[in-house]
Amino acid sequence: GPAAVLVLPRWAVGPLARWVAARYMAGFMPQILHSHLGGAHRLGAHLGQALKTPHVATMHLRYKPKEHATCQGLIAIAHWQVAEIPPTYKGKHAVVWNWLPEPVKAPLAAASSAGPDNGVFTFGSVGRLHPHKGMGLLVQAFQQAFAGQPQVRLEIVGEGAERPALETLIAGDSRIRLWGNQPHTAPFYARWQAYVSAARYEPFGLTILEAMAHNLPLVCTRTAGPNEFLAAQPQPPLWAEPDDLASLAQALQACYRAGVRWQPWEMVPFQGNIALGKIMNFYESLMPDAEVLSPSAHHAPYATIA
Repeated sequence: GPAAVLVLPRWAVGPLARWVAARYMAGFMPQILHSHLGGAHRLGAHLGQALKTPHVATMHLRYKPKEHATCQGLIAIAHWQVAEIPPTYKGKHAVVWNWLPEPVKAPLAAASSAGPDNGVFTFGSVGRLHPHKGMGLLVQAFQQAFAGQPQVRLEIVGEGAERPALETLIAGDSRIRLWGNQPHTAPFYARWQAYVSAARYEPFGLTILEAMAHNLPLVCTRTAGPNEFLAAQPQPPLWAEPDDLASLAQALQACYRAGVRWQPWEMVPFQGNIALGKIMNFYESLMPDAEVLSPSAHHAPYATIA
């Protein structure tokens, strides 16, 4: 059925937020509460207890006792997260990989016909300018790998506190450009010849999926998320070891030597309908059979807190 979005007023903070959210939900009494991110997890825990409703949390990062211990269900985005759930946790868990939204996936696929720009080979990366994303490492590896080669370029889309440090590293190197935040990233993927994820820590990696939808060759550090979902691909990416400058520079050189090409990836596992089916099955595993088979017409099945 249609989704209803109920926004808490700005003045609803702390205990007031709990009271207002409980009043909202009392109007339709959800059978499942599903929360995303830390503050929402804590609010969901309170509401789940108050409404006697199973509370599910998505583990975007790693298991955190203060946020996850009271949940009846946890949805991990990768199996490495499940391995970190302590045996003291008594709820259920499931693994549901991230997926690309349909509005994003379509233009990415359509734009993949773009070719190289006048023989220039451009590496691209998208992400926050934060040390754990490894953008500084990427800049250094690029400069080491392609010193004095004007036909190779690097573009980075994203913003963050690391920008001044990156600008110092670039120091007038016109081959490297920081684009800041952009409302639409599809045009960038369309003109790049390869995508790089240089992260030191990556739970999953949605931007890697976007690059895969664009049929771009990948250079990735072997972090937990990409190491899992890329292992099932017919062809692996070019791997580099996390936080290893020499390893990343060698992988960039290998990608460039392979030349301009489109690399098809198997995208079926990252379809939203597959993920939705897994999530719905998990919801139903937390509800009594009578509620699953014949939910009340006056009850909305699920509430998401984000």
